Amino acid sequence: MTVRRLPDALKVRAQHQADQIAHDDTRRAITFAEWDREADEIGGGLAAAGLRPGDRVFLPISNAHAVEMAIAVFAVLRAGGIAAPINVRLSPQEIRDYAALTEPRFAIHDAASTVEGLDLVANWHVGEMPRDIAALPDQASLDPQADAEILGTSGTTGKIKGVVVSHPDLLGDTTGLNMDRSRSTLHALPFTGSGGNLGTLMLPAKGGATCYTQPKFDPKGFLDLVREKQPDLVYLVPSMLRLILDHPDVAQYDFDGVKYLMTGTAPLPHDSVRRAMELWPHVRIRNSYGMSEGGIGVGTNNKEQVLKPGCVGKLPDHMQIRDEAGNTITEPGVVGEIYGWQKHPRRYWNDSEATEASFKGGWTKTGDLGYVDEDGDLIIAGRSKELIIRGGYNITPLEIETVLHNHPAIKDAAVVGIDHEVLGEDVAAAVTFKTGMRATIEEITQWCRDHLADNKVPRTIQVFDALPMNQSNKVLKRELKPALEQAAAEARAKRANA
Repeated sequence: MTVRRLPDALKVRAQHQADQIAHDDTRRAITFAEWDREADEIGGGLAAAGLRPGDRVFLPISNAHAVEMAIAVFAVLRAGGIAAPINVRLSPQEIRDYAALTEPRFAIHDAASTVEGLDLVANWHVGEMPRDIAALPDQASLDPQADAEILGTSGTTGKIKGVVVSHPDLLGDTTGLNMDRSRSTLHALPFTGSGGNLGTLMLPAKGGATCYTQPKFDPKGFLDLVREKQPDLVYLVPSMLRLILDHPDVAQYDFDGVKYLMTGTAPLPHDSVRRAMELWPHVRIRNSYGMSEGGIGVGTNNKEQVLKPGCVGKLPDHMQIRDEAGNTITEPGVVGEIYGWQKHPRRYWNDSEATEASFKGGWTKTGDLGYVDEDGDLIIAGRSKELIIRGGYNITPLEIETVLHNHPAIKDAAVVGIDHEVLGEDVAAAVTFKTGMRATIEEITQWCRDHLADNKVPRTIQVFDALPMNQSNKVLKRELKPALEQAAAEARAKRANA
């Protein structure tokens, strides 16, 4: 058959690899034929319930039901809808904000609390998804150029945005990772972000490989799955890799069948590379760089590259380094902003202003800094944004500062990323109190827990008499970071001696 849309590729896989396992989340496994059949049945069920082409379907589904997420996404696409997956670790308000942005008519979930109060035509638990294969639309009648998914991203403003991915985009190389070289991949990435969704959820349909998903990451459990499933590729964000390398029994686990170790989403500590190479000398490590907005997929291809601190591979033709005026930088060693070109440019859903600022003429403005060395390799030099990357997750200070500012006792607040040996960065906050008011660190922490996803709650909070300001009354965060890192170090020492 002619492959016009990614669900068509799954149909082909189901014909030629019918009995091969496509997805396995340790609780349930499905073959390509089963995935294809259930996508048809549920896609028809959605159409029978009233889904029209272009309707959004909200998908707050955790990796505890990764198999059902894979089915649901392809069912939405088969019905002609737009899948809108969202990470269930976000706070209830963040989930509501994303629903308000995407305006879904339907939802499939694994916890009813994630869709409470939403204006929906219908919603279903993953165990009760609607099925009516007779109502499935004629796939040839669906627009092959249509939007397929909206992926949530924090961007740079603290307000959650939706990155639109089209069907032609899905059929192309959406990740730049070339993961189709593997026949089986083990990972613990959420199926709601770019890496987990475009990289691993789609991987079986795009490359014919089996995808093993650990529902919730823990080092020993991951090592046990390597032993049990024998994948030839493992995907670990740097913080996960560090925790596995630190496990006391890591050397006792058999990695002989693993050929590739893929990492990315956050800076890769150089000592993790060396330790992994010493422990698994036969494994090819690939450090990758990309973002949900697309157009910048790249990764290391050899040992020499991955051993360079900050290296993410040779600068490809679809990427450029530019100066502040937008001129291309060609001289080695000169730092500039990274841009990436995409054949099928993405955009932000219902946000023309942000789209105009980030996407121009097919080029994506990343906000990341880098340079090309004498070998032509791209070296990541830092971030021009204030994004905090904690354990592979992008966190914007503004959203945390907003919550802190809403605390009745807090006058000023500033949030920065501080170095963390496992997570890469951790969240730290500096606050001042309103005159005559006080709050304990424990009270402020609980306030944050009540209003933020758990990974965004500051682990270090320090009270100041006043925050350092410049002449424009903007907080000088660079002056706060050393004090917050010192406070975090003292807290770690205190816990160690307790």
